[in-house]
Formats: sequence, C-alpha cells, structure tokens
Amino acid sequence: MASGQSRFLTFESYLPDGTLDETFFKLGTRPVPRPEDGQVLLRPVGFSLDPAMRGQLSGRADFALVPPPAPGEALSGPAIGRVVESRHGDHAVGDLVSGVLDWADHAVWPRPNDWMGLTRVDPRFGKPSHAFGVYGINGVSAYFGIVEVARPRPGETVLVSAAAGSVGSLAGQIAKIHGARVIGLAGTADKRELLTSRLGFDATLDYRAADLADQLRELAPAGPDVYFDNVGGALSQLVMTQMRRPARVVECGQIATYNDNDAAWTVDIRAMHSNGLRFEGFTPALFLDEWPAAVDQLLAWVQDGRLVPLETELHGLESLPRALSGLFAGRNVGKMVVTVPE
Repeated sequence: MASGQSRFLTFESYLPDGTLDETFFKLGTRPVPRPEDGQVLLRPVGFSLDPAMRGQLSGRADFALVPPPAPGEALSGPAIGRVVESRHGDHAVGDLVSGVLDWADHAVWPRPNDWMGLTRVDPRFGKPSHAFGVYGINGVSAYFGIVEVARPRPGETVLVSAAAGSVGSLAGQIAKIHGARVIGLAGTADKRELLTSRLGFDATLDYRAADLADQLRELAPAGPDVYFDNVGGALSQLVMTQMRRPARVVECGQIATYNDNDAAWTVDIRAMHSNGLRFEGFTPALFLDEWPAAVDQLLAWVQDGRLVPLETELHGLESLPRALSGLFAGRNVGKMVVTVPE
C-alpha cells in the first residue's frame, strides 16, 4: 500500500492568452491518494504532451482535452501508469495501462468526466509511450483525419502543416500510403530534410518564408487538393487562397492560435466562399467505436516499415513544464513525451 507524499504539477492562475513558458507551472505536494471501491491507484510512468493541453491552462472548458482544473489542482492528460493498488475488478496490481491521469507521482482513476477509460497497454506496441503516440490519440487523429475525413485519391496533392509534429508526421505518411503526393510545411532545415529523407514526403516548404505563396504555386500550380491543418491562423488563411474547388481543408488543430484568445478559432471564410472549398473539423473522439480497427492498421503499417513513428523524449515529472512549453516553441520532432523511470 502506497503512503507518504506525492508531487504534482499545478499553476497559480489561468493564462487566457500569451506565450506559455516554464515559470507558469508550480510543483506541489500532497498525500498519496487512497483508492476507494471501484478505483485504482497508479504510478504514472509516461506522459503525453499535446497542444490541446493549452485549453486547461486558459480556463476555457470549450477548448480543453479535459475540463480545466482550478488553480492549485493537478493538471492532467493522456498518460501511461503502473497499477500499484486496485479496488477495481478489471485492473490488477502490476498492470501497465493508459488513460487520462494526473500529472503527478501518483494518480487515482477514474477521474471525473473521464472519456478515455483505462486500457491495458498492448504488448504489441513495443515502446510503452507509443500507446499515446502512434497508437494513441496522435496516431488515430492522423488516421481518421486522412482516411475518414480527407479521403485522398491517388495522385492528389496533400499539404500538411506542422508536418514534423506528432500528428503531421504521421498524417503525411498515411497520405503517401494512399497514393497521394505530399508536401510538408516545417520551420527548420533539419526538420524538412528529415521529412523527405526518412518519412518519404515528396517536397517540403519553410512556412516562415516571405514568398511561401509563390513557392507553393510552383510546387502545386492548381493548389493542393487537401490541406491537413494543424496550425490555423495566418498560415492557413494563406494556404486557402491557393486552393480551388473541389479542394478540402481538414481542420485537425489550431496551435498557432492557442496562445491568443482574440484570434483563436476565428476564420476568414472569404477564400472558402470564393474558391469553393470544403472545410471540415474533427476530433478523434468522434470515432471512438472505430479506434481498435484503426490501431490494428497503424500497427500493420509500422511493422511492415511503411509508417515511421518519431519521438522527442524528456525524463522526469519535473520535465513536464519544459516539454509543454517546448511543444509550443516547436522544439519537438514527432511526438513529445516525458517518461519516468519505474
């Protein structure tokens, strides 16, 4: 039975807008929680860093992966944990599981408003952190966004923003598997070289380039057929001016706007109207019943070498602030994770 004190990550006040940095977070302590009937006590051993975490920190419940905690309470998100005490019939001590857990040394499940459940980590995944990367919320976001929403046809051109990130790097590869020509947008030369040499993207562009519109027209004179949008903001508005019917925009994320509540979620629809574009947003929660089949397909693609998962890994609970602020600063390649030695 666990006893003593447990550390957790929290904050003192909401940050509705502005740049997130490490000083925003505080490390607190509390007694190790005791599970009640129907609960389990876990020791988290891996944490997923996701842009949607910004919603918790803003205090806005309408754009958070999980409801925002009150200041002083523990932050939470998708994580992997080892069961150390169980009062739940489906989970035994020693099980390695994934779900939404507190950012803490110890966490009790289930939490209020839990939508993800608690699932044993499939031993086929290999590295446990892949449970929330290529086989978790990022992988299934890429899968459903391409396969179910974009539906690229062979020979079509798919443009992916944040293409070296956790979702974009997978979405581009899945589009290639479906026969598309894929162009990735990324901010550094190293990331762009990785996309073409290791992940098989056909071309890349620097999204910061002053002449990005001209470069995109040169690569895709008729405009991309699909824009897989992980960024939003001014970049996405520029891309939409280059697209022509029957092109479609798949809205997966809006990381460029998460630090600015005045601009967040605001889209100028003139390009959609004049160019006859289809704009469709989605979240993986819309496809919960289809997750098992999607994971099986992702596993098959990874095992036969057609899909390459990338990770940027930091270590220790105290690294979470650096990892999350680094995510918004673009300091990751592929999935940003924090692992904790058992």
